[in-house]
Amino acid sequence: MRVGRGSIFGLLGPNGAGKSTTIKMLTGILFPTSGSVNILGFDPTKDRKKLAYQIGTVFGQRSQLLPNLPLTDSLEFFGVMYDMSSKQIEKRIAELTELFDLGSFIDQPVRKLSLGQRMRAEVAASLIHKPKIILLDEPTI
Repeated sequence: MRVGRGSIFGLLGPNGAGKSTTIKMLTGILFPTSGSVNILGFDPTKDRKKLAYQIGTVFGQRSQLLPNLPLTDSLEFFGVMYDMSSKQIEKRIAELTELFDLGSFIDQPVRKLSLGQRMRAEVAASLIHKPKIILLDEPTI
């Protein structure tokens, strides 16, 4: 299946249907037992690090944020992880803060955020490096 630029694609199905497993295979967290996976021209089983620079992920049941530190520290951490300069990180955090209305809680420890605030912060963190694709697992949380 090919999904074009600007497309939104959803996986719908009952619990246990394999939606999360599919996302984990697309990101290279799990390897398929048969067949192959290709996303943006990358094989996640062989090119996981290169692919990580092109995609963003949010797993609704598992936080990627640093719980005891302010949200801004998590955003800076991810910017550094994706080889962004300090200037790029600062600019991107400002953009995401405005886009997701993070200003009122950006300096609070992540563990003190409400679920809604944390999910906005999770999506912002997954977009810090301007990925081509964002994969959301259980986005309605």
